[in-house]
Amino acid sequence: MNNLEQIDSEILALLRKREQLAVGRDKYLSSDIDSLMRSAPANGFNPGFVKNLFGLINDETRFVYTQKLIAENNPRWNSYKSASYLGPVGTYSYQALKKYCDSRSLHLEEVSCSNFRDQVNNVRQGITDLACLPIENTSSGMINDVVDLLRDHNVSVIGEVVLHIVHSILVNRPESAGRIKFIYSHPQPIVQCSNFLTQHYPDVTFKYCDSTADAIKKVRELDSDDAAAIGSDIGGGIFGLKPLISNIANQTSNYTRFIVIAREPVKFPREMTTKTSISFTTDNKPGALSDILNIFKKYKYNMTKLTSRPIIGRPWEEMFYADFVANIESADAQLALDELKGNCKSLYIMGCYPVDSD
Repeated sequence: MNNLEQIDSEILALLRKREQLAVGRDKYLSSDIDSLMRSAPANGFNPGFVKNLFGLINDETRFVYTQKLIAENNPRWNSYKSASYLGPVGTYSYQALKKYCDSRSLHLEEVSCSNFRDQVNNVRQGITDLACLPIENTSSGMINDVVDLLRDHNVSVIGEVVLHIVHSILVNRPESAGRIKFIYSHPQPIVQCSNFLTQHYPDVTFKYCDSTADAIKKVRELDSDDAAAIGSDIGGGIFGLKPLISNIANQTSNYTRFIVIAREPVKFPREMTTKTSISFTTDNKPGALSDILNIFKKYKYNMTKLTSRPIIGRPWEEMFYADFVANIESADAQLALDELKGNCKSLYIMGCYPVDSD
């Protein structure tokens, strides 16, 4: 080991020692960044560099502290061993699950499923501990199949992942671009890329698949010049397809919000910024929805999503789905939920979970 490697190893050991000191049972200690910035020039460092460095260190220490609190309040938190995703490997669902696990240093068995219902059933039956499902896209809106499954199955949302989606036209051979007659993909990307597809491929035949990776795999197996897939460059690379045109979604800032579900809810520390998801129904009378919205206004909760879905088997009746920024462990949130229960015909708490700010 050379001198530089030795110093780097010592820095890592010191960071570990600092973390153990800063993360106590009932405390989280952060660096005084302003003081460090003032002393930076005397030590030969740029104040901006010191600010960024210790900002990252504080963020990591805060994350370790909150993870410690979560584990203390949720015995199952450190026992998760497996998670379902919409497969095969290479889908956006798979990428979202990897992002969720990597950010929490989780090492889970990844179980591929061919549809959303199987993912939810896996969690309900204990086949997997978690499942990662898409619920909302900035181009195509709510993914209603998932909303309906959450409403009809007794599972809890414990996390969310926001993933930047970059759709590409993927082919076996780029020189065959002018021969494309069939495009394979999951229905969601086709909707999200409708403007590009209408303009450039008005006569193409769409072949709907269970996932983008399934579409990529089928196009690779066909090995035909007239077949293409819509999916990610990462997914295409896994199966050997090449991107012909990238970033083809209606919105260039195309993001999908994924949720992570478990059989049981998770209690998160009050100092964490969390979101609560609920579904509810109201009486069919004037002002019923307005009364509900006034409760959110009263408690000053920011509602980030409100949408409705028809209730299957009950014509002309609607179920509302709402997200609002609140931690249901707080006293105010409990009061608000009590008032909501008193004003709703039915109320179901889908979950409370940390906000992904990506």
